[in-house]
Amino acid sequence: MKRILFFALLFLVFFAFSVSAHPPGEIEMSFNLENKMLEVTIPHGSADNTSHFVDEVNVYLNGNEHIEQAFIVQTNNDIMYLHYMIPGAEKGDLIKLTAECNRFGNSEIEITVE
Repeated sequence: MKRILFFALLFLVFFAFSVSAHPPGEIEMSFNLENKMLEVTIPHGSADNTSHFVDEVNVYLNGNEHIEQAFIVQTNNDIMYLHYMIPGAEKGDLIKLTAECNRFGNSEIEITVE
């Protein structure tokens, strides 16, 4: 009986943690070829953006990592806004971005420079 109670309690703790922890939402990203600027919007709802936030973003150009940025807080409780200059990007290049939650999960997006 104690074993069943222990596993039930363990399950409840795990479930409670997983409900409050979630990966970033569907990322929106666009690249302006004229000024070489990448604009990124990462939805990630949180009751406290200092304890549950997007903590790492990586940007790849044609498979090579160009930007790795770590965060200790997110823009606000709902979303993360980012702008990056990528001077080497040219028409036809592939830009990939990954965003990781400090508690659980990650999201990614790829676009082709037009």
